[in-house]
Amino acid sequence: MRKKIYITILITFILAVGTLASQNGYDLFQKALAKERAEGNLEEAIALYQKVIEESKDKSLAAKAQLRIGICYEKLGQEKSELAQEAFQKVLDNYPKQVEAVKVAREKLLVLQKVQTLVETNDNEFRIRKVFPFGASGIPSWDGRLLSGRDDSGDVAIIDIATEKKRRLTNEASWEKGDFVGRSIISPDSKYITYGWCHDYSAYDLKIANIDGSEQRVLHAGKIAPKDEAEFIWPYDWTPDSKYILGTLNKGYSPGTLNKGKENKIVFVSAADGSLKIIKIFNDFGPETLDLSPDGRWLSYEYRKGEDSGQYDIFLMKADGEGVMPLVKHPANDRLLGWTPGSDSILIASDRSGSWDAWIVPVKDGKASGEPKLVKRDFGQIGSPTGITPLGFTQNGSFYYEVHSWMEEVHIASLEMEKAELLSPPKKVAQRFQGTNCYADWSPDGKYLAFSSRRGQNSSALCLFSTDEEIQRDIFPALETFTRVNWFPDGKSIAVVGSDKQGQGGIYRVNIKTGKASPIVTEGRDFHSPRCSPDGKYIFYGEDTSWEDKVFRIMKVDTKTGQKNEIYRSSEQIIRLDISPNGELLAFLEPADSTLKIMSSEGGQEEVVFKFEKGWSTSVAWSPDGKYLFFSKIPEGENKVGKVELWRILSEGGKPVKFSLVAKGMENLRIHPDGQKIAFNTFGVKKEVWVMENFLPKETKENPDEK
Repeated sequence: MRKKIYITILITFILAVGTLASQNGYDLFQKALAKERAEGNLEEAIALYQKVIEESKDKSLAAKAQLRIGICYEKLGQEKSELAQEAFQKVLDNYPKQVEAVKVAREKLLVLQKVQTLVETNDNEFRIRKVFPFGASGIPSWDGRLLSGRDDSGDVAIIDIATEKKRRLTNEASWEKGDFVGRSIISPDSKYITYGWCHDYSAYDLKIANIDGSEQRVLHAGKIAPKDEAEFIWPYDWTPDSKYILGTLNKGYSPGTLNKGKENKIVFVSAADGSLKIIKIFNDFGPETLDLSPDGRWLSYEYRKGEDSGQYDIFLMKADGEGVMPLVKHPANDRLLGWTPGSDSILIASDRSGSWDAWIVPVKDGKASGEPKLVKRDFGQIGSPTGITPLGFTQNGSFYYEVHSWMEEVHIASLEMEKAELLSPPKKVAQRFQGTNCYADWSPDGKYLAFSSRRGQNSSALCLFSTDEEIQRDIFPALETFTRVNWFPDGKSIAVVGSDKQGQGGIYRVNIKTGKASPIVTEGRDFHSPRCSPDGKYIFYGEDTSWEDKVFRIMKVDTKTGQKNEIYRSSEQIIRLDISPNGELLAFLEPADSTLKIMSSEGGQEEVVFKFEKGWSTSVAWSPDGKYLFFSKIPEGENKVGKVELWRILSEGGKPVKFSLVAKGMENLRIHPDGQKIAFNTFGVKKEVWVMENFLPKETKENPDEK
């Protein structure tokens, strides 16, 4: 009997140790996952995953860790592709019975091997490199020497790619007057440049000049008219003989703008006299991103799949408009990057594999002649604030493109309220994940500053920054992404605008201790600036009820029952509002008549506190004593991401007073409870020019010298 007891105890002990080891391995795996996904520290994540493999007896967990190692190396880029392949191969070799991990590893290997095969067809090593630390609004010259673009002033400029020297061709731009260059294109023979010129923020002219800027003239004068009637030509390409310009004749302010019942056309414009030749007519909205094959025989363009769709398909047709057909029939979102130099393939961006990748589609006689081949994974999304804009190919097969990075940062500065003075310059709060932090708000006791931080395409962190200790704590609620942070008066929870893991958008309440996110309101769309009442019973927010009917409202929701009431209605979008410290008044920016207004939080008649005769504002905030309203003001002639000034005005109206604080893209003003500090975030788009080289097969690179 005693022997049986000993055996039972021994077995129990062994099982307990095994369970503990399994739990430790799981905890270690979760820690590695956090390093990889939340912090982006891939090297440390790899080391932790390796430790899981070495210490864990759980084959399933070890296989997952091995798979994650491969994915981490894949994220580190092309130079780590061999290590990624080795890691994925180990999943197949060491864990053949782990079906799911093996399946994913095998798919990853196939993709990497395809990329390697494509790269090995080139004489030189595949590479992607940064060309300029600034953006461009044009294309590279066919010979690869020059890049057209825009000077900081808004004038047309030519950039020497080898030396990075910029030469201005025009001297008539004025951001204040609304005169500046749009897209510019160098002719294939590098003798001319054509460009769209905006004047008075209301019309675009298509102009042409010699490459040295001489003999500037208008080819097509844009029609100045209301927004849905304005007419202009947007240039996209030249014919190989440099005699005609390919473009779109648009109704609206940008290509692809929806105008029901209006015609948008693909046209060729004579570089000699500006005469038009209409190639194809579209109703409702026009094509986007046109490109002519280097031999001039074929034309490609992208077109939206539907009125409310962000999805695109790519089409091919003869240069005279005949024989329209889709390039590839696939449910994926496909965007046009450009024809390769030999006219035998087209480079596209597509999300068909789950990420935005670059693919090459072989083309023969105006139609696809084979399956798309992967060139570069995670290349970038077109049309996204953090995506890319294609610029074009040079004759040696190099592809130039612009990379956009959406940069946001939270800052703190000290103020002297009554004298309207800046006591200390703005200080950036976050030291990690720079460029991703926004929408800060002070805790009711003023000890913490909460803000949102992007941590990937579908992930955000709620950051709590202690102003006394300068320590930051990150919370990861069960939400995909969120912004618009506002504390509840209890100091225990925070309201955010975001969406849950199922994609349900709304306003959520996040417990700062547990991270649990509970929905407050999900009915509606496009929520803005949630503001809690001082007693925590209500939240006020802006809502885009209907863009089609131009209905935009300020809403009041009961935080317990979810009952909603309309407080105010406008014909234009209201995204900035704040509630007074006593909860009796709302202040908001009304774009319909360019005013700053206040009204009772119960609704009723609004009052104008200040009218913006010039410029506009990005934010409004009450002072803690309710005496002042702070607002950020965009000076006339500045765009929204340009210089923004800090002002204050008495809440009952009067003459506004300007502070010396000026910051790029300043918005979301929040005044500290002591009235002596201000938090705000800046935002803007950082642009850079990059080039992808030596990725085309040898037969594609060897092409005729003329386009």
